[in-house]
Amino acid sequence: MLEARELTKSYASVPAVKDVTFSLSTGQVLGCLGPNGSGKSTTVKMLIGLLEPTRGEVLFDGKDIRKDLPGFRKCLGYVPEEPNLYPYLSGREYLEMVGTLRGMPGPSCERKIDAFLDLFSLYAHRHASIASYSKGMRQRILLIAALMDDPRLLIFDEPLSGLDVTDRKSTRLNSSH
Repeated sequence: MLEARELTKSYASVPAVKDVTFSLSTGQVLGCLGPNGSGKSTTVKMLIGLLEPTRGEVLFDGKDIRKDLPGFRKCLGYVPEEPNLYPYLSGREYLEMVGTLRGMPGPSCERKIDAFLDLFSLYAHRHASIASYSKGMRQRILLIAALMDDPRLLIFDEPLSGLDVTDRKSTRLNSSH
């Protein structure tokens, strides 16, 4: 399903990522561990097509993602490390915007948003502005946005950052949604 071949990213001849190679099949999980500055986020950005590798390639279903980036992104659920959201929108409004941008049908999108808001204990806060949310609440909104269109591939860049113990347990136990 997802394959990285000799992914390398250099900045002015200084390697940030060097020769990362792996292959994942449907249902498999890969975690990338390392200290700050070791290239984890750079690797993730190359995997989702936000950053062009200096060398190497990313394949999804055997095809180079750069050949059809919009098509690849339709199959992708991505949670960035930092929850940068529109602070003037409510959590519900943000998720409705995401659904609209992804072309999700209205009624089914509305039901899915409500179910995820309930699952992630945000339903009571659905009309509050994102500016009033804690970091963990903002992170949960990003998790919902990544999951709500039933992506074939999920890529998280430190998705549990900012989540408390209860949130982490809920995310682990309900990851099949």
